[in-house]
Amino acid sequence: MRILFLSYRFNSLSQRLYCELTEREHEVSVELDVHPDLTVEAAELYKPDLIIAPFLKRKIPQEVWKKYKTLIIHPGPPGDRGPNALDWAIMKGERIWGVTLLEASEEYDAGDVWAYRTFPMRFARKASIYRNEVTEGVVECVLEALENFERGDFKPTPQKEHWWNPKMEQELRRVDWEQDDTKTVLRKVYASDSQPGASSKVLGKEVLLFNAYPEEELKGKPGEVLALRDEAVCIGTRDGAVWITHMRERKKESIKLPSARVLGEFLKGVKEDPIKPWEKVDFKTYREILYEEEDGIGFIHFNFYNGAMSTEQCYRLLETIKYAKKRPVKAIVLLGSEDFFSNGMNLNTIENAESPADESWRNINAIDDVCEEILKTPDKLTVAGMQGNAGAGGVFLALTCDLVFAREGVVLNPHYKNIGNLYGSEFWTYTLPKRVGWEKGKEVMENRMPISSKKAFEIGLIDGVFGKTPKEFRQRLKERIKNFINSKDFYEFIEKKKKERTSGEWLEEIQKCREHELEKMKLNFYGFDTSYHIARYYFVRRKPHFRTPPYLAIHRRLKFSL
Repeated sequence: MRILFLSYRFNSLSQRLYCELTEREHEVSVELDVHPDLTVEAAELYKPDLIIAPFLKRKIPQEVWKKYKTLIIHPGPPGDRGPNALDWAIMKGERIWGVTLLEASEEYDAGDVWAYRTFPMRFARKASIYRNEVTEGVVECVLEALENFERGDFKPTPQKEHWWNPKMEQELRRVDWEQDDTKTVLRKVYASDSQPGASSKVLGKEVLLFNAYPEEELKGKPGEVLALRDEAVCIGTRDGAVWITHMRERKKESIKLPSARVLGEFLKGVKEDPIKPWEKVDFKTYREILYEEEDGIGFIHFNFYNGAMSTEQCYRLLETIKYAKKRPVKAIVLLGSEDFFSNGMNLNTIENAESPADESWRNINAIDDVCEEILKTPDKLTVAGMQGNAGAGGVFLALTCDLVFAREGVVLNPHYKNIGNLYGSEFWTYTLPKRVGWEKGKEVMENRMPISSKKAFEIGLIDGVFGKTPKEFRQRLKERIKNFINSKDFYEFIEKKKKERTSGEWLEEIQKCREHELEKMKLNFYGFDTSYHIARYYFVRRKPHFRTPPYLAIHRRLKFSL
């Protein structure tokens, strides 16, 4: 079937759907919502059997949905209407929420229902619920609808009742430290993450808040900045305190950054309150990296916001890996977080630097240091457990481990091309051909489209896929590793690994790989071609697209070839 996606951005949900449908042998072309006239043109060029709109910010032109069957994804149950469905669900404390696949109509979110799913609401960030519960529900809805559409006799259900929730303005999102208790602060920040942020005043500065965590130990006056930890700040509430990891100044062209970088000199005199990843605490607090041991296995959780790894975060992760290597464990497992494994370099902190080129160079070297430390682990099994999505350098960080497993539904973007044709590093020129060969490796690096964890397993990029939920994935991963490290095969594996990883020939090969990749990356950062810097600027500042890239739009490529 020929399916056209209409989407404001090719976001995580769109990418997951793309993988699910193309792997079922449907042809999917993507048109970004740049202008209504271009949307009409895209439909006429492609002449799809079906249009699906995963993520929109405005109405689809009538000329399109009246001519082509058009299904719209709404992140709310049947009857819910309005542009901020998840935001309102979190703010109202809904216990059950849902997703609906409905037919396009003249009135917003009023079309007949083709499928819907409901789910229990976690008290969590909007972006996390969207990437997990919403996305899983949408996949089920779309697959059900396709089956009914192909059958030809399906009649969707009209919506009998409805309620309208308007756009949620900043007045409702605003955090008032004097009036709001901890749960209210969390609710406002959760409902506003990852866009548009919850407005507030911190140390006299107007900011937008992102990514909050409860704090049970530290106490202070409402609005007072009580402590710093890993560039996050702890702020007193009416009845306790919260950690805010990221902020953005409330002014035009500002970007989202670690809170300490936004507040800067305003934090003079605020105490540091570090917690080492391996330190045990018996209260709720913010932990960017957590190291745990169980049954001879060391687990490293690194919860980097949106999967982006700044230079400083890489150093902290590196310290944790070095600590784990000295511990009496047989295996070290990198787990990332439930939402992301890793997306490589932190483009926001790079964009904010006095010299983005210099900071890019520092950042890629820091990630390479992490990768090299993993590769140079001769006496332990190293495992990557990808609970969440991964992109670019994050995929190749995982591939430096001996074994790589991913949860079902995880989406991988194992390429660097979409950020200004970066060459890439993280030892991909060693790990990728070792897993799939040079021919398949070249194909992987040239392909700009996402692949599912299932597809990655089929082509040999990773070693296994299992688990519907992050919790189930971690449980099954632990059992697999435990069974292996307690088998006779493990000792043979380690002896072979020791022999390889301590040889002069292997060490020289690794060094050459790193030098070669960094030589190419230096050209990306400092050379005459500024594609990387332009692409990073547009990405970080969330500039809207002025056209749909040809690699997304089959219909645009067809037009060009004609």
